[in-house]
Amino acid sequence: MRFLNTLLGVLACIASQLAPGQALAQLPDPPPEHWYGKIVRYDFIAPYAVVPPRHDGILIDTRDTARRYDVGHIPGAINLPAKQFDALASRLLPADKHTLILFYCDGIECKLSHMAADDAEDLGYTNIRVYAEGFPDWFKRGNPYAISAGHLRTLIETGEAGMLIDVRDSGAYQRHHLPNARHLPAEHFAQQAAGVLPGDKGTPLIFYCDHADARLSYAVARQATALGYRQVMLIEGGYPAWENLAR
Repeated sequence: MRFLNTLLGVLACIASQLAPGQALAQLPDPPPEHWYGKIVRYDFIAPYAVVPPRHDGILIDTRDTARRYDVGHIPGAINLPAKQFDALASRLLPADKHTLILFYCDGIECKLSHMAADDAEDLGYTNIRVYAEGFPDWFKRGNPYAISAGHLRTLIETGEAGMLIDVRDSGAYQRHHLPNARHLPAEHFAQQAAGVLPGDKGTPLIFYCDHADARLSYAVARQATALGYRQVMLIEGGYPAWENLAR
């Protein structure tokens, strides 16, 4: 029940800011005093929210790891919790201080991304932006999102995983796959999707592949959202991350 409440809390946060049928969040004018000075919106972020990540910029989720990032984050984003910035920044931030850094958190009421942006600027980084609308905006637009293997295990244990879909080739699927996972090879998605995917477009779909960066499952997840599925996920780290849970 604790895990279910966590998931419901995240979705409630999203719904409170971006209820279905409403316009996407509007930025306050003037912006709050605590906001970082350089704000970007979805169209600026989207080209960097890709798997594998681009080399000319870094997307950073500043939320708590277990309660937020693991439960759902923008694909390609790394996790640098704002409250652990001082401890983790030297390891996670790029060496080149002119690299584009894009911070986000839980929407326009969330201060974490602005805090992290200020801290990064204090360290000498010169090319910083904040996606103030953050994960709620990303989710509302129907994009796929990533979850951790640990959170997936929780969803399986509580019966909330929806449909698990293995997009690897037949040999990999036959050797080992997640419990009750359906097989839908990425190369045959267009031909086989109608026979494998559920008719209810609200069914949670969780895709996985063998790539540690989840590039193949990300590509298929994108195709599923294009078909109108509204809760499309991929496993951060792919099947290797799942295997690591047992080690």
